[in-house]
Amino acid sequence: MNTFPSLPHELTIYTVGALHAEWRAGLADALDPKATGAECRVRGDLVAEIDAAGVQLLLSLRRSVVAHGGVLRVVDPSAPLIGACSALGASLLLLDAFMTETAS
Repeated sequence: MNTFPSLPHELTIYTVGALHAEWRAGLADALDPKATGAECRVRGDLVAEIDAAGVQLLLSLRRSVVAHGGVLRVVDPSAPLIGACSALGASLLLLDAFMTETAS
């Protein structure tokens, strides 16, 4: 199992540029291209502010992880995180990745 940093308090257009660059650089190191099904976990319980750019970042991260043969898991997503994904129609793509810490 590989772990990415916890999602920050603010996941908005003002913060995603730096996060995208950081996560993209870490993705190559975090996932072994020969290991399929590797699980990457991000904690979502700290997210208090999220907008469309934040949801796009999560979708981009998920796509990259899947392209490397892995699975993205968002552990303990906050209510704002779930609400933003739902409002933007991303629940179908991200809801299956949501899990609670007790379920792990």
